[in-house]
Amino acid sequence: MSRIPTDFEIMEELYERYYDSFRKYAKEEPDRIARSRVPINVQEIASACGVEEDMIFGRIFYHFNKKYSYKDEKGRVTTFFVTDKFEGLSVNFPLVASVLADLKHEKKQNDTLFIISSCALACSIFALIVAILF
Repeated sequence: MSRIPTDFEIMEELYERYYDSFRKYAKEEPDRIARSRVPINVQEIASACGVEEDMIFGRIFYHFNKKYSYKDEKGRVTTFFVTDKFEGLSVNFPLVASVLADLKHEKKQNDTLFIISSCALACSIFALIVAILF
């Protein structure tokens, strides 16, 4: 079985691949309906992640859309991913950036906790060895 990319890896790929496109939005003669919506190529993301196109589409459309879309206090829905007949598939890029920032923070916390736990385990093993030998 091939390795399944994490949410972090997919978000990072989306961010890295489409950041320039988000920044290049022209207010004078826009090339898309809204600045926040950036068209994506699911096949490119899938190739970069090493999985089938359907796997990435499904993760973005079914999982990310459900997990990261939200409704504000006025009842307006902000979606993570949209299929539009004029622009095709697009993501809400500022939302991608926000989710990626949260995932990076979470990863950093987990890495820190792992290091602390490893040090504690090493100290415990050392103490056990000292207790047994002396």
